[in-house]
Amino acid sequence: MLAKSPAVTLSEQPTPHPARDWQDAACRYGMSILFAVCTGFYLSNVGSKLQGIATHDVMQVSQALSILAISLYSFTIACLYILRLPARHRASGWKPVASALLGGFMIAIMPLMPMAEHPPVAALMTGNVLVLGGNILAVISLMSLGRSFSILPESRALVTKGLYRFVRHPVYLAEGIAAIGVAISFMTWPALLLVMTQLGFQLARMHYEEKSLRHTFPEYESYSRKTARLIPFLY
Repeated sequence: MLAKSPAVTLSEQPTPHPARDWQDAACRYGMSILFAVCTGFYLSNVGSKLQGIATHDVMQVSQALSILAISLYSFTIACLYILRLPARHRASGWKPVASALLGGFMIAIMPLMPMAEHPPVAALMTGNVLVLGGNILAVISLMSLGRSFSILPESRALVTKGLYRFVRHPVYLAEGIAAIGVAISFMTWPALLLVMTQLGFQLARMHYEEKSLRHTFPEYESYSRKTARLIPFLY
């Protein structure tokens, strides 16, 4: 998901290319369908968890809400894939692609990781809250990103509004919060190692993404000097 925004320059649009347009359409609709299917899966999971839940069971309610937030995040991505602008620049080579895919989807293998037999209730609650908060923050960030959304390191438009006024990669910050929440819920070293590895790929992903944005938007250098990369006042 790229930190670029509808609030900016859209001159020098890419020259139409039939083969590239076909590939972009296939990616656009294919990924939109994939995330729409994921949304349905998460919503059905929420429905099954809500059956028979007592409203005073805070643990179960928080877990259902966290899954609902994930489904909203997935639905937002499904919509943005359809609406997004054409790419003006794409990072070349396999490394940018690998860092984006591993940084974005490595968390999907978390169900294969071992989970603590009896994780503390406090850990489960903390994990649910972080997953819920991280996904809500991600949706808010994606709404600012709008039609500039992308998973691979690509440039569409430079976003400087909303949370992008303070952080250049709020979506990745939100995803990191949610991933840490999942690791806390699992309470095992393999789960923690998986999340730390994913965050490492996310940092590489940011590097390639910013390189693409600097190539496309001369004003990005000035913007980057006024904003934090990931965590306000720290990094």
